Amino acid sequence: MTRTRSPKPLPIARAVALEALFRCLEQGQDVQAALDTALTDHAPEQRDAALATELTYGYLRLKGRLDYVLSRFIKDPSHLPPKMALALGVAAYEILSLDRVPAYASVDWAVDFAKTKPGARLSGLFNAVLRRVSELGDTALDPDFYARDAGKIEFLSRVYACPEWLVTLWIAAYGEENALKYLEAQCQPPALGVNLFRHPDADQLYGDLAGHEDLMDVEGMCFALPSGASLPRVDTPIHRQSFAARQALEQLRPETWDAPVWDACAGRGGKTRVLLEKGIPVFASDVHKGRLAALRRELPDVKAFEAPADSAQPPEVPGTILLDLPCSGLGVLSRRPDAKWKRTPADLAKLAQLQRDILDNAATRVRPGGMVAIITCTLNPDENETQVQRFLADNPGAAMEIQWTTPADSRLNEFFYAALVRMPK
Repeated sequence: MTRTRSPKPLPIARAVALEALFRCLEQGQDVQAALDTALTDHAPEQRDAALATELTYGYLRLKGRLDYVLSRFIKDPSHLPPKMALALGVAAYEILSLDRVPAYASVDWAVDFAKTKPGARLSGLFNAVLRRVSELGDTALDPDFYARDAGKIEFLSRVYACPEWLVTLWIAAYGEENALKYLEAQCQPPALGVNLFRHPDADQLYGDLAGHEDLMDVEGMCFALPSGASLPRVDTPIHRQSFAARQALEQLRPETWDAPVWDACAGRGGKTRVLLEKGIPVFASDVHKGRLAALRRELPDVKAFEAPADSAQPPEVPGTILLDLPCSGLGVLSRRPDAKWKRTPADLAKLAQLQRDILDNAATRVRPGGMVAIITCTLNPDENETQVQRFLADNPGAAMEIQWTTPADSRLNEFFYAALVRMPK
């Protein structure tokens, strides 16, 4: 009697990635929260945790491209059970994008995982499809591979792994030249940004980072390094902060703002931290308890309170209100790639209305003649330029002092919009 060999256990990095992706795409969790949960559940070694992170984010950045590649060899991958479809996609990502992982190893773990669904008879399918994928070689890097039976928008959607509606939006709003730069950037990982403000080893770390061979930029206590760059090992973790977000704030010249500043959509306090670094009086609020708890933990001397920005009344009259407005996040898809698979055009309209409510509340709370500083991390005129123009029209006498967008050729791979409005006296 022949015994059936039991499938091998799923390698831990793949187990973490598949769990995180399932939580993210099937259960609607934010990708980082889903990954954090999966890492906690499995407690992998550092090397496996790094691979799981790369697989999770890399798959999400290139999901649309991978779906097309797989569709060349399997009629409709979406008909597979969700975890099986994810396993096939992650294995394809490894084969096409990770040179250090042998193709046979990717095929092996995926085929073994397929055997855990014995009634579905998927192992043979996985083996055949993934071997075909591995035979593509450099063909999968050739744009012509993605051009079959496709118009321009569908072709760009396949190549840059981006929904067609978003490709269309960016071309219409920013022109094809800039749209292609945005599409290319969102396929890449973002720059590594760190902030040393209040770190116990800041003096030593500043010198180490300033002399880093891969340093991209520095502003105050913030540094930008290429994704994956190694950081000095210290007992206290170094605070991570998007350098592109710091750039946007700097463009609004916070040193010139009327005090005190109310950071009314403070989140975990990234921009509050920068204002403190500059010695600017600031108090903060946010609607999310978890984010506010993190702000209080990391910046305990900042007066902070829980409140929705569209209706909050501050404890004192601010000279300037800083609004890091909730938005669709289309400018930071390199960091939050799950957003492009979850957002819809209807979501953009809802967010624009919420922004309008927040701006209208700010107009009634800021000191007469004070300032409203507006920042978003999206690329959508209805949430950016059009929204601010509406705000100016609704407040006669208000004046635009600064308006700025991250340059399309930025190496940081993240894009922000920023505006500074002086309110009437």
